[in-house]
Amino acid sequence: MPTIGLIGLGNAGRPIAERILQRGYSLTVYDLNPGAAESLVQRGAHKAGSAKEAVGDLTFTVLPSSIEVRQSVFGESGVLAAIRSGMTLIDLSGTDPDCAREIQSKLKDKQTAFLGGTIHASGAPAVVIPEGQFSIVIGGNREEIDRCIPVLSSLANTIICLSEPWMPKAFKIAIIMYSTANSIVTAEICAWLTAQGADPNLFLKLLQTTGSQASAARLEEFMKRNNNNGGALSNSYKDLRQALKVAAELEIPMPLLSMANQVQEMARARGFTRLNSPAAMGKLYELLTGIDLTGATLDGERKLREPREPTVLYLGY
Repeated sequence: MPTIGLIGLGNAGRPIAERILQRGYSLTVYDLNPGAAESLVQRGAHKAGSAKEAVGDLTFTVLPSSIEVRQSVFGESGVLAAIRSGMTLIDLSGTDPDCAREIQSKLKDKQTAFLGGTIHASGAPAVVIPEGQFSIVIGGNREEIDRCIPVLSSLANTIICLSEPWMPKAFKIAIIMYSTANSIVTAEICAWLTAQGADPNLFLKLLQTTGSQASAARLEEFMKRNNNNGGALSNSYKDLRQALKVAAELEIPMPLLSMANQVQEMARARGFTRLNSPAAMGKLYELLTGIDLTGATLDGERKLREPREPTVLYLGY
């Protein structure tokens, strides 16, 4: 059984660490906040004093952005100083494709495996990750992925494998691009309907009855915004900024998402960064339009699926 290191004990890193311990692996953890590891140490984890000390046969980084990842990997006491041939680094952080390419290049020089990945949790990470009710999208050499599948499939119920480490990063940002635009336009639609005296709940039933399931799903997600499932506006803002940065480097115009980013800026200025994106847009459009969108809400929490055998899918190989 491989030894595992985990760097980053935030909203996703901590429950992943709990899941690793549940599955019986030897785990060493590190976080810039020394106190973040204490509860995990009580459950059997080892506490490292640096990212370098946390390196194991398989090392995960689960950090907010490329800034923290580069520091933990390339810093003086970083992963690169301790990792060696035969070991594997898996980055599940909120990094951009360029960061994944850079790490892949540096670790290739050390003949060390690197896999880039993303976490997809439909619900609060503290709830769904310890239960294994989430997906991991992982990219890299297939042989290297295959060696890690026993560990990955013990953590998540779906593992989706892609051929390059940077691909999961690009696809996760693309998902955020979709969801950001959807949240904004749905908030505008609900304000437009409510201003005329039309009940958004009736509109939802109409969409469901006429078979417009994709539109109904987007509206229902917005209307269930008060359960606060999903990532915070601060995270989607970061991802959208990364998307626009890449677009600028590629000289690709993105007028719609540039405007969406400005709408996010308005929500951030109003202090809505910790709300999920639909909830933040709902609050913002109440302020912009002066319309109470309380009627455009639904109660209900996402239910955890029944446990099942993990599924592993290979795409693009």
